[in-house]
Amino acid sequence: MDDQLFLERAHANPHDDSAEFILAASENPARQKLLENLKTLDKRLESGLRSVSAPDHLKQALLDISEGSLHPDTQAVSANDSFWRRNFQYAAGLVIAVGVIALMLPGKDNPLEEVVMRHLYSEIVFLEDDTPVSMSFVNNLMTNSLGTGFLQSPAMENIEIDVSQDCWVDFQNGVKGVHMVMKGNVGQITVMVIKNEPLAREIAISDGRFEGIITPTPGGNLVVIGEKDESIQQYSSMLAANINW
Repeated sequence: MDDQLFLERAHANPHDDSAEFILAASENPARQKLLENLKTLDKRLESGLRSVSAPDHLKQALLDISEGSLHPDTQAVSANDSFWRRNFQYAAGLVIAVGVIALMLPGKDNPLEEVVMRHLYSEIVFLEDDTPVSMSFVNNLMTNSLGTGFLQSPAMENIEIDVSQDCWVDFQNGVKGVHMVMKGNVGQITVMVIKNEPLAREIAISDGRFEGIITPTPGGNLVVIGEKDESIQQYSSMLAANINW
């Protein structure tokens, strides 16, 4: 099993107990560490959602979501299942919790700003994952998902990436992107490459904790978000200059 397939299956279900997956993990210490980190994140998420209740009809609605509709471009594999099915009683609570967060967020001037901030908080656990990911893996993911990638320039060689996966930034409207987390000077930086209509101009975004920039590019929009004291403009300019649409 190659690294890309292993990473896809590990993120889909770190508790996969199929023989081939267990064997693939045992062959590489880095893979074993990745699984340990993902299982820890899973436990933290489950623990945090235990206190959130949700009506039975919402739990059933989540159970009725097919894996193909969440990740239509990923083949289902043995013993893998989405978080929604594995932890539906908590996932239902997550839906409510994210809705509450959205209500607490101040009004946004641009609809895309609201979309990306909601997505950031819905996957905030990514900021705790420090398992290294190679640029070649990121580019393979971006090519398969969005038809683009980053240039292999000297500036990009110094980036330390911890998380990268494709996702539905706005599932309701069919807006897909690639979500990755990289190390900044202050803390973790969230980067989203979104394949949608480019904005007319670059806009600054922020809330009580984060600040960021949405930059239009030829094939979509680039989002860079970090802690308040982070050099967001520096990272945004570098990444935008190296996207190869």
